[in-house]
Amino acid sequence: MKREAAAAVAIPVVLAVLFFLPPIAFNSLVATVALAALWEFFRMAEKAGHRAAKTVGMGAAAVLLFFACWKWSAPVYSFSPRVSTLALLFTGLLVLVFLSSVAPLFTGLDPSVALASAAATMFGVFAIALPATTLAYLRFASPDQAGARFGSRAVLFLFLIVWGCDSFAYYTGRRFGRRKLAPVVSPNKTWEGTLGGLAGATLIGAAAGTWAILPEMGPLRGALAGALASTAGQIGDLVESLWKRGAGVKDSGVFLPGHGGFYDRIDSLLFAAPVLAAFVASLP
Repeated sequence: MKREAAAAVAIPVVLAVLFFLPPIAFNSLVATVALAALWEFFRMAEKAGHRAAKTVGMGAAAVLLFFACWKWSAPVYSFSPRVSTLALLFTGLLVLVFLSSVAPLFTGLDPSVALASAAATMFGVFAIALPATTLAYLRFASPDQAGARFGSRAVLFLFLIVWGCDSFAYYTGRRFGRRKLAPVVSPNKTWEGTLGGLAGATLIGAAAGTWAILPEMGPLRGALAGALASTAGQIGDLVESLWKRGAGVKDSGVFLPGHGGFYDRIDSLLFAAPVLAAFVASLP
């Protein structure tokens, strides 16, 4: 009951921000949730024995997410032609590598865990903040900076795929689930549920690519996007379950009753969003 009640509140709020507020509002929401998820990731890493440099990681993630919020909020926001976006990103990642490597020297960590600390810091930013920026891209969905072409519809397409996949997997698994998918990592998941989620997301992608959601995609491309993005999303869910199992925790946090933490809510989106972004970027 708590799970359904929390979803009944959270989903309308997210959709209201997506459809009725300017892109900067949705991008800011994405950045806030991603930072909260990253904090939960660092807490899990600590419980697994990998003490990340949280200040460095959170600072780097905040800069990266702010950059994405700014760049993909309105067509008038752009950098000087002399400043390459790729060069800025590459420079920022190099700074992150440097600071993550140096941080253990000043925190009194035992040298035997210094490498794990630097790795956990960098990986958290790469695994959570970096893919989260593709949600901001999808909301703007205008690579040529000429104005939003798909905007909120592309994000809704993503949500329908991921949420639909979860629902189909859950109910198919409960009804037909027999063979365990990954019993050590996630004992409740079955191959039948996984295939049910894949089939459901593929149908949703085909339907959404045919009618009102994103007809620019077309039914075949929509079905393929649904299949690949949902598969990536299910892998993302398993990956987070792996981290939680290693940390000895059931949920990444306790933000939403019945839903766990922020990372629990976006683990699938972080893997699925880059896949769908690639499809959207390829549209003529």
